[in-house]
Amino acid sequence: MGIFNRLNRVIKSNLNALVDQAEDPEKLIGQTVADMKSWLSRARKELVAALGSAKRLEKKEKALEEEAMEWERKAVLALQRDDEDLAREALRRKTRALREAKSVRARAAEQATAADEMKAQLGRIEEKLDDLKARQKTLAAQVRQARTQPTSPGGGAGERLGGGAFSDLERMADQIDQLDAEVEAHDLLDDPRRAELDARFEALESEQSDDGIEDELAALKAKLGG
Repeated sequence: MGIFNRLNRVIKSNLNALVDQAEDPEKLIGQTVADMKSWLSRARKELVAALGSAKRLEKKEKALEEEAMEWERKAVLALQRDDEDLAREALRRKTRALREAKSVRARAAEQATAADEMKAQLGRIEEKLDDLKARQKTLAAQVRQARTQPTSPGGGAGERLGGGAFSDLERMADQIDQLDAEVEAHDLLDDPRRAELDARFEALESEQSDDGIEDELAALKAKLGG
């Protein structure tokens, strides 16, 4: 997910280069457009991968729910054979599968939401890129003109460029900064430490779930007795 961070660095680096009198603004703006097209192409591939991941999680959730149903069927079978210990174990595994399905469902929703936000942001950035391509020559002329203007006290060429001709691209860089922050926040969801914490909490919950297992076992016995 670091593509957006790298794209942001490309834009800001080129903005800084525009301040340098030795740089040809038209050439540099053209290079910025080419760089952005390349990075956005890679970002679209990452978006496709994120959407695919969300779909895989949805399938895993369904498989876990089906597994839970199968463990309940096995619990009934064990009760029919008067093996309550085996029925309890089947119900424990059913509970574990349902708990994991709930966790996977939450992760799938988070992944889908992040992908949707990423898609919307990409669309807005692509619109800005199209506008930038259409205005390349005009912007280059404005940059040249800004370079020839007298420097205000305490200011410089960068200040003139930032407040005038290239402000749209600066705002784009800020937008990509925000997108990168959102993506980094999403990446934390897949932190390897999270899996370890989930496993520890699952163990604690398993220790406290015996009462629920007994209640479910009693309900199944009552149902079979009826």
